[in-house]
Amino acid sequence: MVTQAYSALMSLVIPPPETSGSQDIVTTGATMRVEDTGSMSIGSGAASFPPVDLPHELLIEIFNFACLARGGEANAVNPLFLAKICRSWRAVLFKIRAFWQEANLILNSHYSTQISLLEEWTARAGGLPLSISIADPKSILNTLLPEEELTHLLDLIRILSPQAHSLSLEIPVIFYDRWRDCGLADYSWPLLSNLALSTTLGSSALSDPSHKLDFLSCPILTTTTIKSLFHSHVCLPWRSLLHIRFDSVLCSELYGALESCPLLQTLEAVGINEDDDFSAKTIDLRSLKRLTFELEDEQNDCWACCRLLNLLRPPELRTLVLKLAKSAPFKSFEFDIYPCISQSGCQLSELTVEGASLEETVLIDCLRLLPSLRTLRLSENTWFDAEGDLTPLGPTSLSLMIAASPDGLLMLPNLRALTFAGSDAEFSAELVVEVLASRWDNLGDDVEAHATLQSVTIIPERGDASLWEVDKDQQAIFENWRRRGYSVKVE
Repeated sequence: MVTQAYSALMSLVIPPPETSGSQDIVTTGATMRVEDTGSMSIGSGAASFPPVDLPHELLIEIFNFACLARGGEANAVNPLFLAKICRSWRAVLFKIRAFWQEANLILNSHYSTQISLLEEWTARAGGLPLSISIADPKSILNTLLPEEELTHLLDLIRILSPQAHSLSLEIPVIFYDRWRDCGLADYSWPLLSNLALSTTLGSSALSDPSHKLDFLSCPILTTTTIKSLFHSHVCLPWRSLLHIRFDSVLCSELYGALESCPLLQTLEAVGINEDDDFSAKTIDLRSLKRLTFELEDEQNDCWACCRLLNLLRPPELRTLVLKLAKSAPFKSFEFDIYPCISQSGCQLSELTVEGASLEETVLIDCLRLLPSLRTLRLSENTWFDAEGDLTPLGPTSLSLMIAASPDGLLMLPNLRALTFAGSDAEFSAELVVEVLASRWDNLGDDVEAHATLQSVTIIPERGDASLWEVDKDQQAIFENWRRRGYSVKVE
């Protein structure tokens, strides 16, 4: 009912947006575009739209639906816009502090108005926790922002710091230098649980690395993202962190973080740069449940990354994502995940390996240790045998992954989805049909186990194209499986 009322109300009072001459401004949930930044003062008069006479209780529900982004959606309506409809709407919006808890600032040439509006906006939230995001994609801080405006912004962040539960900064290094020099270590962050720091357009290093960005005094900080900024320049309460995302990070920095975070549950490392500057000792991470390693695009090997992975002992790991290259590598350096899997005793539910050189028999040995596996993705990999010679993935391996054996046993009894793509294969579409039939048509006594597999995608690099021509009979079989609820794609 509220959704329908909201749609009807918005179509009545909100005209189609115009983009000519618009400017980014402080928002909730998304970046709104407004025509006249000067007229968007919180205290400005009502616009000339016809008011809609609705009970305040229903208005509040509609405003909640409109203004508060949910589930990561970025389509929230700016409450300042709704406040300009009429006096009664403005009174309702200004009374409800929750509408003003999230503020996103994208700096532009109207920085003075923006900073003042940010101050006015957050004041409307009263003492409620705040989510604050400040981005400077055009490096206004480097080129236009006067010292007094920078001081104004820094003072505002200091005043708001006791209320901030989430802080995201995507700004040039000059801001971090100035922020640190004005006493960042003395700021109070009693509510800060989510911190994201990133640099834009220029150096990723502080002018004086010995003076670090100090966030040690954040008692409940659990989630952090560090992007395009040297991680060694940031002091964090590592022992309390549960979730980390690193973007552009050295292997040695990863090692240091993993060694320092006994409670870590998820680590996403994107743009890993290889180096060997870390000691070789194993790390017990009993809390780690999800791990993503994604190498920098121009990396030619992954020695240190492989070494780092095999130093980990994460018995509770459930998701492992390894993205080492965008295409299959040309050389046969083996990225061996067996030590990590076998010595930690983890039971993965999801495994992704992309752009790696893999020894076929070693991977199968890994899979034998993972009866819990539900999702397996193998993309753009190079395969080689025990002698180190390059070889396509063989038919035996495919059969072991998904076919039912004569005695009805399955190597991966819980597998629900298999993807094999972008790699050489020594089997054909005919074999794929045969092994899937053993799983889906000849269910045997253990119907539930055999029917667990729901989705199969096989798109290999083709050697002999004729082997992958799907004839009419096979297409009919695929269609029959799809009607039964299975997803199958073979190309």
